[in-house]
Amino acid sequence: MASDIHTRSTATMELRMKRVDVSGQQMAALVRGHDWSSTSLGPTETWPEALKLLLSIMMGSHQPMFVVWGVDHRIIYNDSYAEILASKHPEALGMPFFDVWHEIRADLEPIVAQAMSGESIFMDDIALLLDRKGFLEETHFSFSYTPVRDSDGRIIGIFCPCVETTGFVMSQRRLVERERELSVALSIQESLLDEKDVLLAEVNHRVKNSLQLVVSALSLQSRRIKDPVTKAAFEQAISRVRAITSVHERLYKSDNPLVVEMKTYLEGLAEDLAVTPETRHRMRVEVDDLTMRTERAIPLAIIVNELVTNCLKYAYPMDRPGPIVLSLLKRTDGMLELMVADEGVGMLNKEESGGGLGTRLVATMASQLGAAVDRSATEEGFKVSLVFSCEEPA
Repeated sequence: MASDIHTRSTATMELRMKRVDVSGQQMAALVRGHDWSSTSLGPTETWPEALKLLLSIMMGSHQPMFVVWGVDHRIIYNDSYAEILASKHPEALGMPFFDVWHEIRADLEPIVAQAMSGESIFMDDIALLLDRKGFLEETHFSFSYTPVRDSDGRIIGIFCPCVETTGFVMSQRRLVERERELSVALSIQESLLDEKDVLLAEVNHRVKNSLQLVVSALSLQSRRIKDPVTKAAFEQAISRVRAITSVHERLYKSDNPLVVEMKTYLEGLAEDLAVTPETRHRMRVEVDDLTMRTERAIPLAIIVNELVTNCLKYAYPMDRPGPIVLSLLKRTDGMLELMVADEGVGMLNKEESGGGLGTRLVATMASQLGAAVDRSATEEGFKVSLVFSCEEPA
């Protein structure tokens, strides 16, 4: 009886793999034809049900996925992950995971060890120097490593869906550089006649429209994503681009396209982030009447977007009510202080402990303002504050 069940299970996996292969997936055929008996995994008819099930899921998915299995961490992957492997494919199939990615073994070993110890791992952005096209290149990925257990609860492998975000990260980098170049161009135009305002307004309008196209493209892509973690990462990316877009929208609509009225801008940004009437009621915005130049307003807008979004997500678990305070005030010493505070559990969450993209983005933008980020508990809850000068840092 047990032999019949095992035979039917193996036949079912073969049928699934054949059906997937017919639909255009080449890895199913490569897995079937591979000499597994010479590896620690052994012949496919001896593979556990958990591995067979994961393979049937992977081969039918367009998202890059792989499993790491066996005592020496052999890798099996689908067609989309084969594209990430580039020149390492197809030789990588069935090889030990650390041999495939030997150039980043030091990065991967602690991650694999953590997963094999039973802890699931998610990283929304990790930078890796990969040699997959004959040269080392900077790459970025979002991934999750999930331990796989057998019926006795023992960890027997790791399942990893992932998304390469290199293109998006590089685009963000180019966008920041473009903003820096635009700021230099705007400073040169200060000596021109009144026509410069018309020109600059048009520039901001075009940049705003270009960024809106980026938002639309990301939104369309997000609709096709089924994995909730990846979808959340896309939504966060969209929110960041929107924060920059809104700065340019204010600029081209204002009388002076060089500066942003921060009171009306931050009130509008807070209202956009607090998407429900109840959340808007809890949001308190206190901003002095002041203006900031484009090159100062953009990093500040990104910081506010990250801190308020993080606070909305984590400060009040289980939908517990409580205020969220956003303030930008002039101090008696002539400095400006930006603060985001709550009366909940605070924002020391996985974003903080994991050194995620949001945390690094806030630190980078703060350095552009010449400010340090101060995170501290208060009697009521938690606050994040930045103190910086009204003028450009030297």
